[in-house]
Amino acid sequence: MDVLAPDTRELWLMQSRDCAAEPPPLDAARARFVLAVHAGHGAACRQFLAAAAFSYGAYRDTARA
Repeated sequence: MDVLAPDTRELWLMQSRDCAAEPPPLDAARARFVLAVHAGHGAACRQFLAAAAFSYGAYRDTARA
């Protein structure tokens, strides 16, 4: 498994700190990171919901439509 560089980790933490904000564009690595950071925050956490939707394919399906 790849380990994030410390500066990348800090940047991603800063960009995903607000549970009420939409996350920046996600890729598989960032979605896993956001899921790990926001796990347990509940249904009000937009960061977690967006990362979960990306991970489970909802964003990919709607992008094709």
